[in-house]
Amino acid sequence: MNELVSLKSPISVNFEVTPVCDLACEFCFNAEMECKKLSHTPLKRVMSILDKLAEAEVFEVRLFGGEFFVYPYWLEVLEYADKLDFFLSFVSNGTHINAEVAQELVAHRVIGGAISLHGTKEIHESITQVARSFNAAVNGIRACVENGIGISILYTLTKGNRLSVFDTCRWLKENGVEIDEINVGRLTPYGRAKSDWEEVKLSLHDYLSVFPQLERIRNDLGILASFGDAFPLCLLPAKYHDYVIGCWQGTGFGHIDHLGNVRSCSIAKGSYGNILETPLTKIWVERLAHFRSLKWLPAKCQECDNFCGGGCSASCYDGGMYAPDEFIQKKRGGHHERQVCA
Repeated sequence: MNELVSLKSPISVNFEVTPVCDLACEFCFNAEMECKKLSHTPLKRVMSILDKLAEAEVFEVRLFGGEFFVYPYWLEVLEYADKLDFFLSFVSNGTHINAEVAQELVAHRVIGGAISLHGTKEIHESITQVARSFNAAVNGIRACVENGIGISILYTLTKGNRLSVFDTCRWLKENGVEIDEINVGRLTPYGRAKSDWEEVKLSLHDYLSVFPQLERIRNDLGILASFGDAFPLCLLPAKYHDYVIGCWQGTGFGHIDHLGNVRSCSIAKGSYGNILETPLTKIWVERLAHFRSLKWLPAKCQECDNFCGGGCSASCYDGGMYAPDEFIQKKRGGHHERQVCA
């Protein structure tokens, strides 16, 4: 039977330094927190969380939000995290990154990061609901690239932008914006997307139609285009299996929110414990054991040679912290069963 390996702590974490964000993306998984109205995390707490991550021997910290660069003390956090000798990267919407910010990142050994861009100008700004956010993001990408920071684009798929992945990459290429890669991500039933999920959710066909675009981006534009989230490989043509990066939540990857709460996924809600109260190593080993056992998956997923972990556990909200992928499960009598690929 398939199961996930147990490590004493995650190798890499997304650390939500602040819950505050300057955009209002229509699908934001943190939307219920009303990010623009929240208060920033006290710097002392941020430093304490970094100390706990260092004690647990976490290797990589991705500085995350909200929006990390709206945090008033982002530079102090960067300096402190660098002193703790983490491998550092960041996840950002790019709107507050300029040459000066990029140079500070380089000075503190940041060599790569991810910036969200969800389409060409009109599409991106219809999603972020903030005028001029497209140009701000592009300028942030340029500032990073010009200072030697490799950038991966994060592109969340929606009904409105799923056919524009290639066009977005072509625009970047034609306008001299050099990116390392683009990773498309799944729309999930959390935050704003949850309230009208039946209307906004993407079908299996919608997702499958994206893979030929990724292939074309690789072949025609020379950009590494991948599916950044987990996806049921049993539903995907074999030639695209290598396009799926997949997910290593609960084993090598975790999420720490601004309060110190531990999750295995940045999107899914809930908490396995708080690292300011309980050592991360104890939380990671003991409280995620059932998740790593994969016994909550349909039987055929537990035995499948593809070993994709049952797709994306955040794609189908059922009241818990994880569930089988929306395209391979349905509930009968409280038990998850294969829906499409039985």
